[in-house]
Amino acid sequence: MKLAQLVCLQVICKHLNMTRAAEELRISQPSLTRMVHELEEEFGLTLFLRQSRGLILTEEGAQFRDGAALLLEQAEAFSDRMKRLGRAEQTLDVGIPPTSGLLFLPKVLKVLQDWKPRLRLNIVESGSLSNRQKVLDGGLDAAFTSTREPVSAAFGQYLIAPGEIRYYTAAGSPLAGRISVGLADIVRFPLAMVAEDCFLTSDLLAACGRAGLRPDIMLHTNQLSLLTQLVADGTAGTVLFGGALPPESSCVEVPVRELPPAQVYLIWSRYLPVTGAKERLIRAVEKAWPSSGALPS
Repeated sequence: MKLAQLVCLQVICKHLNMTRAAEELRISQPSLTRMVHELEEEFGLTLFLRQSRGLILTEEGAQFRDGAALLLEQAEAFSDRMKRLGRAEQTLDVGIPPTSGLLFLPKVLKVLQDWKPRLRLNIVESGSLSNRQKVLDGGLDAAFTSTREPVSAAFGQYLIAPGEIRYYTAAGSPLAGRISVGLADIVRFPLAMVAEDCFLTSDLLAACGRAGLRPDIMLHTNQLSLLTQLVADGTAGTVLFGGALPPESSCVEVPVRELPPAQVYLIWSRYLPVTGAKERLIRAVEKAWPSSGALPS
């Protein structure tokens, strides 16, 4: 039994005439007759008695008609409800580290802008370390995170791109003309770094600890505009992903020998269901950043 058959049956019951019913439905009369026979055979019922003047609805047919009408009402109500749900703007809480947001999010938003229904993201700015815990706790639906270690099996994951790590300094700094710098060079000058829960800061501190060095971090801030100003005027250097500070800012980026590239992922909890909205976010990230994609130069 199909809904289309039930719709046709209602029209036949209205006219009790195959010719007029076929005309209203704009299908051939033999096709309509065959459909009635299929329903009668499927359920073992006689829905109509055929007479020269037209059709007579049997008692069985009347019960079938009334039940079919109820099913069609329910199907229409269900369809309307699902269409409203599909048109509704759905929101996801997504964790974004300060530099990852700048480098990776705009292309994802461009993809989402062209999709209907629209998916709205509530951006929560926090570091990779905090993001992973918030995703596990259910505080975030998904998050961008950076790491060099394998992602825990507790997470669903999509590898976005590698992130090259750079030291940023003022154009007139003694380190600005170097092909690369080492940690020993960096710690000679004050640093302004992103928050301590960010991968870049924890990675720098760990690398300096292994080398027996102590960096002079004058402040932590996730405001890239403030970091740009501090670097441009020579107050401090910083360590960020390549491309994080605008090239016209008089900030020069130099590779750091002891800090190899990290991998940037989109992660979500394997312990929570992947909703339709979350699935669309994952597909948007895949479209914006194929696995072979690289950071913008």
